[in-house]
Amino acid sequence: MRQSITFLLICVLLLSGCSSIHTEAANGSYYSPLIIAHRGASAVEPEHTFLSYDQAIDDEADYIEIDLRRTADGELVAMHDETVDRTTDGKGLVEELTLKKVKALDAGEGQTVPTMEEILKRYGSEVHYYIETREDDKGKLVMEEQLLQLLKQYAIPQDQVILQSFSKDSINALHELDPELTLVQLLKKKDVEQLDREDLQAIKDIAIGVGIYAGILEESVVDLIQNHKLEIHAYYRGDEKEWTEKMLQYEVDGIFSDDPAFLANKMEIEE
Repeated sequence: MRQSITFLLICVLLLSGCSSIHTEAANGSYYSPLIIAHRGASAVEPEHTFLSYDQAIDDEADYIEIDLRRTADGELVAMHDETVDRTTDGKGLVEELTLKKVKALDAGEGQTVPTMEEILKRYGSEVHYYIETREDDKGKLVMEEQLLQLLKQYAIPQDQVILQSFSKDSINALHELDPELTLVQLLKKKDVEQLDREDLQAIKDIAIGVGIYAGILEESVVDLIQNHKLEIHAYYRGDEKEWTEKMLQYEVDGIFSDDPAFLANKMEIEE
């Protein structure tokens, strides 16, 4: 009898501790947020380079996140900042530089700044894309139609693309161009603090969720958003290791990660 009880206890321990890419939610179901490679595996390789994207793919991220800017001659390039100063050996506003000038810059480890078209040529439908659109420096919408044309040209399935923006005008324009697009409305801290049911319903009418800063995650915010059947995709600033526990604690639906391998390992249930 004692041996049987011991055997049962061992089985329970093994089952509860088996390795998995999921974590168990409070209701007993498995919680498995999307791993969104923030500018690629940007903690490991130079952000928004093919080295960074390749690493994210090797690390089995669910999505590669790509920020877009438009050059002076109308090309869409992967660049977060409005200038090239931080991430390359050059200086200047992206929208005031031609593609040729942008391509002449070193984006780190000898890499060049990729265009959106080059990214689609390289990976095609083999990966999932999480693309951020933005207004130009004058507040104008300049990239929505061009981006959708590229996605169509390279036959990227719609269910492999999420489009996000802090610009409500951009999100609305994308929805008008194609109501079937999967959209996420990025929200700044002040937007989240002022959220009400009417705001959330307006977002739900065109988007699947919101992107919010991990620093303002709290139970009331999470409940308000998720009770409206909207997903929460959380981003952070600074050290990922400081924020991961909080993002997992609140069971957000997607996590932007500079190091997808670290996040995946963190999500595993240790034996």
